[in-house]
Amino acid sequence: MNLVVAIDDLHPEQGWGCEGDVQVDYLSSLNDEFGVKFTLFCPSYYHHKYKLTKDWVSYWKQFDWIELANHGHYHNVKKYTKDQIGEQEFLELNFIEATERIQESLDVWEQCGHKPKGFRAPGWGIQQDAAYAVSNYFEWIAGHEHINQGIDFKNVPKYFVGADGIHETNNINLYGETFMFQSHIQGDWNDNVWSEKNYLHFQQVVKYLLSQYNELQFKTISEIK
Repeated sequence: MNLVVAIDDLHPEQGWGCEGDVQVDYLSSLNDEFGVKFTLFCPSYYHHKYKLTKDWVSYWKQFDWIELANHGHYHNVKKYTKDQIGEQEFLELNFIEATERIQESLDVWEQCGHKPKGFRAPGWGIQQDAAYAVSNYFEWIAGHEHINQGIDFKNVPKYFVGADGIHETNNINLYGETFMFQSHIQGDWNDNVWSEKNYLHFQQVVKYLLSQYNELQFKTISEIK
C-alpha cells in the first residue's frame, strides 16, 4: 500500500515554497516524523512574475523525499478571463500552442538543471489537442478522474488520478494500491492549503492510516509502479 502527497503551485515567492516558510517546515516535520514524501508541482514562470531559479530548484533537489514536477508555465490565461476558466492554462491552448508552451517551460527547467518527469495541468483543465501535445514530453501525467474524464493522454507511459484533499476525513479513497492526497502550498481560494489546521489534521490522518496498514509506504508519484 502506498501513500502519495502532491502539492501544487510552488514557486520562488516567499510563502509559496521558499526556505524559511512555515509551510516548508510542516513538510519537513511530516518527513521527520513519518517519512512522508512529496511531489511538488511547480509552474515555471508563475503569473509572468516568478520564474524558477537554479538556486530555488537546487534547494528542493537536496531532499531525497521531494520530487519536482511540471505544473505548466504561467499558471494563467490570456484568451479567456479567470471568471470564465480560472487559471486553467492548457484549457485555452491548441496542439501547436501547447507544444510551444511546454517547450518554453522545459527551457526554464533546463536552465535550472532539472528535467521533470511528470506533469499536471494548472487547475486540472486541459483540452484534447493540448493533452496530445503534453503527452509527448513526460513519463507520467497526474489527472483528475472527473475533470479530465474523456481526455486521452495517448502517448504518456503512466497516468495517475486521485485528488483527496489533505483537509478531508470522510473522502479518502484508494486508487489501486495508492492513497493519493492533493493540496496547494498557499492560496485563499483553496481549502486544501498547508495551514497549521490542515497540517495538524493531516498528521492525524497519517497516524490513522499507519495504524490500519502495516505495510504503508510513502512514495513520490515517480516511485509508483
